[in-house]
Amino acid sequence: MAQNPDALRIKFHSGGWASLPAGSTFGPRKLPDYEFLWILEGNCRGQLDDFRFDLQPGSVVLARDAMIDYYEWDRTRTTRALYVHFRIEHGFGAFPPKQTWPVVRLMPEGDIIRPMLRHLMWLLDQRQPEHRALAQSVMRHLLMAYISGAVHTSAETARDLPAPVHRTFRFIQEKIASGMVEAPTLPEMAKAALCSEGHLCRLFRQTVGCGPMQALRMMRLDHASTLLAGSNLKIQDVSTAAGFENAFHFSRCFREAFKMSPREYRKKAATREVTPHSRLMVIRTLAGPF
Repeated sequence: MAQNPDALRIKFHSGGWASLPAGSTFGPRKLPDYEFLWILEGNCRGQLDDFRFDLQPGSVVLARDAMIDYYEWDRTRTTRALYVHFRIEHGFGAFPPKQTWPVVRLMPEGDIIRPMLRHLMWLLDQRQPEHRALAQSVMRHLLMAYISGAVHTSAETARDLPAPVHRTFRFIQEKIASGMVEAPTLPEMAKAALCSEGHLCRLFRQTVGCGPMQALRMMRLDHASTLLAGSNLKIQDVSTAAGFENAFHFSRCFREAFKMSPREYRKKAATREVTPHSRLMVIRTLAGPF
């Protein structure tokens, strides 16, 4: 099978488990590559360029190449951490501009990032040729999930969502499942959520990172991508099923989200060459399965 020329390619440089003595420091150092750093034990401080931050167990840092890093490890006890250095050789097009990537995230209970880091380290430690492709796939998922914020598991996410947001997602999913011809309006969603439009918008921005109308559009496009990949429906019929006024408007919105036309997406989906949009991944994770 021909290799996808746009696929992400990672070169792993080093990684491991570190125990840093109490009161010690590291840096400053100009990073020659990218680094994931996961704090397992200890409370410490870090700095990347001019951005300073506090770290605690469960914090995961993503440092970019050419950044200046500096760390002050826990003063009273050993700091334990996992680190992975890597270089992205190809495939930046799948991600937003790296200047927008979050520097540090405190992982919630039941996150996907820390188990994947452990799995990645196991794969790299084995040094088996058959594990190389899997390590590439794990790192791709790691980066996409970390950057987009889609780090939760479904059971935890459903529990943590405010009730109005949860009701809105269910309302949208029911509309899509019933063969939606017209997309619901904001007043209709607010009515289903049992709250005011303004309150619903605030809750969505706080918990989802976008407004309910943008979340609605991404869910419709997600549904459309599923139909394109798994059915022989005409583009016009896919557009109607996703609640768009016409195929032209649908195609324009689809291209904005997936960086390709619906026809191109269908062709690439047949060879498994499509990549989820980072915002779509967040919505998909929070909304849960249909």
